Amino acid sequence: MEPDMKIFHEFYGYRELLIELVKRDLKKKYRRSSLGVIWSVLNPLLFMAITTLIFSTMFRNQIENFPVYFLIGQVVYAFFAEATGLAQTGLIENGSLIKKVYTPKYIFPVSKVFFSLINMLFSLVAILLIVVFTGFDLPLTSVLFFIPVFLVFVFSIGVGLFLSSLTVFYRDLLHIYGILLSVLSFFSATFYPIEIIPETYRVIVEFNPIYVFIDYFRTLVLDGQLPDLRLNLLAVFYCLISVVLGYKVFKKNENKIVLFI
Repeated sequence: MEPDMKIFHEFYGYRELLIELVKRDLKKKYRRSSLGVIWSVLNPLLFMAITTLIFSTMFRNQIENFPVYFLIGQVVYAFFAEATGLAQTGLIENGSLIKKVYTPKYIFPVSKVFFSLINMLFSLVAILLIVVFTGFDLPLTSVLFFIPVFLVFVFSIGVGLFLSSLTVFYRDLLHIYGILLSVLSFFSATFYPIEIIPETYRVIVEFNPIYVFIDYFRTLVLDGQLPDLRLNLLAVFYCLISVVLGYKVFKKNENKIVLFI
């Protein structure tokens, strides 16, 4: 069996473990919470309300449907940040299980990304509610929203594998990555129009992978257009680089992981 096919076959064989890990994380997050998963809808809505109050007047002439514009950016960024942040500690948190029973180690960081994907799907309800509340007419292209969701999901898996395998050996990465995520949020144009950035520096945002996925989503939902060839190629390129690099680094360190968790 070819190596790549073997990975998919192995992953499918451990699908029940993956499901149980995701269930465990969902129960842990919403344990003793009266509203449960509703918080996944309320959190972006509350954040959107505050941000809209602060910035909508500032950008009212540059951004139409600011609440929807902001929510798309915030939901995509929040998913990436949560998915990769949790995946980073996926191996460390499950160290005792990894030492006792053989399981493909990549299952643990990947399960964190699936868990965050479920949270994101609930957060998408917030976007739909704001669309209805503001009376915005969704264009036909919005039915393709799942494409950017899938792209950022794949990208997050690659980043998660990369981070999880290195964080086992270098725990300082936990703090460094937290700082990087904070910086990344300001270069993802979640609440401001990219046009306000001088053209000399605009390329920093335009080639930011998270902005690429956000722009893809906004193009479908807000602009009612299909993303052009450049945006499609860039998004797919980032996904491929992320998964290939993440998997190769993970496999290279896989056999040493158990000695450090």
